Amino acid sequence: MTETKFWSLLAKGRRRGATSACNCCVARYLKKLSDEEVSAFGLMLYEKVCDLNMWKLWGAGEVIMPHMSGDSFHYFRTWIVGVGKKAYEMAKKDPDALGSYVQDAEGNIDNEALEYAALEVLKERGAQDDFRDHATRDADDTPAGEPFDLQTLATAYPRLAAQFGN
Repeated sequence: MTETKFWSLLAKGRRRGATSACNCCVARYLKKLSDEEVSAFGLMLYEKVCDLNMWKLWGAGEVIMPHMSGDSFHYFRTWIVGVGKKAYEMAKKDPDALGSYVQDAEGNIDNEALEYAALEVLKERGAQDDFRDHATRDADDTPAGEPFDLQTLATAYPRLAAQFGN
C-alpha cells in the first residue's frame, strides 16, 4: 500500500461533503483489494493514528471538545486521518489550525468506526489476524511531548479558542 493509494482511498471514502471518511464507504473500496492490501491499509491507518499521539494535539482536541477522554482522543486522531493528508500534516505541525475542518458547532471530531473498516473486511473473508498486532507502537501509549495545561489552553490555541468559545 503506497501513501498515495492510502490517501486516495480515504478521499474516496469522504462522501457527500463528509469531513472525515466514512467506514462503510472505505470498506466498499477495500473489498476490491487483496487481503494483503486491506491489511496494509489498516496498518497504515493505525500507524498514522499513532503518529498523532501527541499532547499538543490532545490540547487542541480539548479546546474543541472539552473533557476529552483517552478514547475520545484516539477517535479524534482517527477522525483527523480520515479528513485527509492536509489535515494530518496540519495536526502534526499546527494543531491550532484544525478548526477549519470542524463542520459543526458541537465539534464532532470522532471517527471511531473508520479504524475498523479494514478489520471488518478481513473478518468477512475469514481472516483471523489483526494487523494492529504488527504495529511497532500502541495508539494508546502515553502521548509524546509535554502535557498541556488546562489553564492555558486559550493562550496555547488562540484560533481554536476563538472558534469554540473556550
